[in-house]
Amino acid sequence: MVNEKIEVGYRHIGTFANVEYHHKFLLYTNKTGRQYTISGWTGEEISPQLPLGKIHIETGLPNHMGLPYNANNPDNFNNKDTAWYLSVDRKPISPQKQYRELIAEAPDLSAKWAEMVRNAQSKDNIYPYDYLRQNSNTLADTLLREAGFPEPEKDGIFRHLAPGSGNKLDRNLVPQHPDDAGISDLKDLSYLEEEEFKEDPQYAMQTQPEPAENPKPESKYEETMAMLQGLLNDTDGSYAKKLLADNPYKVASFNERVQQALEEEQQQQLVAQENQNIQQEQQRGFSRSI
Repeated sequence: MVNEKIEVGYRHIGTFANVEYHHKFLLYTNKTGRQYTISGWTGEEISPQLPLGKIHIETGLPNHMGLPYNANNPDNFNNKDTAWYLSVDRKPISPQKQYRELIAEAPDLSAKWAEMVRNAQSKDNIYPYDYLRQNSNTLADTLLREAGFPEPEKDGIFRHLAPGSGNKLDRNLVPQHPDDAGISDLKDLSYLEEEEFKEDPQYAMQTQPEPAENPKPESKYEETMAMLQGLLNDTDGSYAKKLLADNPYKVASFNERVQQALEEEQQQQLVAQENQNIQQEQQRGFSRSI
C-alpha cells in the first residue's frame, strides 16, 4: 500500500543579502496520488491599520478538503501567474525553485488532514498579515503545531529561510507597513501575482546597536533577524567567519542543499529542453500534414 504524506512546500520568492527566502504551504498527497494544499495569502480588505489586510487562507472548502494541487493552484510550479519569475518586460520565465520537507507519512492521513483543513478555515480573515512576523509561514507552522506534528526544521537561514516561521498567530498584532518593515526587501511576496520582485541594493536598514554577547533568541524570527543584521553590518567579514565557525553542521547541510538545488535545476532544464524538442517535432509534423 502506498503511504500518504503531509509535507511543507517551500517556494523561493526572493533573495536578500545573498540569502534566499521562501513562502511555505502545506501539501497533502493521498493514497491515489492526488495532492491538495493549504496556503495563506494577503487579504483583500486593506486599510492604513491593515496595509495587507488579514491572512486569507485557501483551503478548497466547501468543495474539496484542501485546494487541488493543479495548474490553477497558486503554489503549483505550473502556474505562470504566481509560481514563476517575471522578466523585465513582465513575461513569465522559468518556474520558481521549490523544495519539500516531509512532516508525516502513514497509510492513512486523511482524517488528520481534514482536521487541519477545517482548523485552517476557522482562522481565515482573523489575523493581521505582516511581512516579517505573521504571514503564510506562520500559518503553516501553527497548523502543524496544533495538529500535533513537529514544526519544520528546514526553514532557517542556512536552509530555506521563511520569515515569520515559528511565531504564534496573534490577532492583536499591529502590522508594519511594507515600506517600514525594517528590512524592506525581505518580504513574504507570496501574494504578488503580477508584481515583479526587484532587489533594491539601497535597502532601508537603520543601523542597530550590536546585540549583547550570546543573546538568547526568543523565536526563529529573532534568531534569523539577528543573523541578517550581523551579516549586513559585517564590514570586515569577521561576523561571517564566526557564524560559519559556530554552525559547522548547518553550513555542511547548506552546502549540500546548494548542490542539490543545482542538480535539480539542471534536471529541470533538461526536461524543459526535451519538452521543447517534442513540441517542435509535433509542430513540424502538423505543418507537413497540411
